[in-house]
Amino acid sequence: MIESPVIVESMAFWSATAAYAVSSLAFFLWLAFRRSSASTIGLVVAAVGLVPHTAAIVLRWLDIGHGPFSSRYEVLSANAWLTVAVVVALGLTVRRLAGLGVVAMPAAFLLMGWAVSAFEVRQEVPIIFKSVWLWLHIGFAKLFFVFALLAAASAITWLVKNRAPNRFEMLPDPRRLDLYGHQFLLVSFLCLGVMIVAGSLWAHESWGRYWGWDPIETAALATWIAYGIILHFRVLHRWDGRRMAWLNLVAFALAVITLYVVVLILPTVHDFYMVGGG
Repeated sequence: MIESPVIVESMAFWSATAAYAVSSLAFFLWLAFRRSSASTIGLVVAAVGLVPHTAAIVLRWLDIGHGPFSSRYEVLSANAWLTVAVVVALGLTVRRLAGLGVVAMPAAFLLMGWAVSAFEVRQEVPIIFKSVWLWLHIGFAKLFFVFALLAAASAITWLVKNRAPNRFEMLPDPRRLDLYGHQFLLVSFLCLGVMIVAGSLWAHESWGRYWGWDPIETAALATWIAYGIILHFRVLHRWDGRRMAWLNLVAFALAVITLYVVVLILPTVHDFYMVGGG
């Protein structure tokens, strides 16, 4: 007997969620007991979880006929997938960056937990949303979030490492973590800029105007300006260390507010992408 696509998708989704939970636990054990093997296990389990997660996304895509950018389930699941994919890629290419998984993997797990609240929601997207600019807009929005999260992960691990310099030798030194935080925030800033431009071009194509001061548009612009100010203090005024760590955390909070909070509390033309769930 062949399982229905929905059941198979659900099984794949929960398999990925379980893998991310185990990966998070492995990274916690790595941090607590300083066993390098635990971080390796965390990275491998995260990579394994990407397989059923990819299957779940593809099955939903085939079922509803559009990419993962409509319901809350689709958006959050895709954001979690990209977060894990980037963490795994970084961990494999720059081994000492695997430690960022101690923050990023629990975040991915929480995104999956929030996503499941809207698992049953399935909806078509209007024809005006089917544009190449939409794909660029949404793709860079996801990258903006992921790199803001990595900047925050660098900041958190900097605060941990700086508090006990002689411990957690498996983490990069504070100077390196400080640099990583800056680099990730810079990439996030650039992705946000492309997101805004692509969104403006999509808006012109769909509604005949580039900018309408929609709450999400306004929040995105304010966040982009705030990121620019933070980077200004870093580059021109040489701010680093604790000040930049906390500013990176503020930047991540702004990213969460822009992408997830504003759309839930204010009426906006963007509310189609977080439909469903409580």
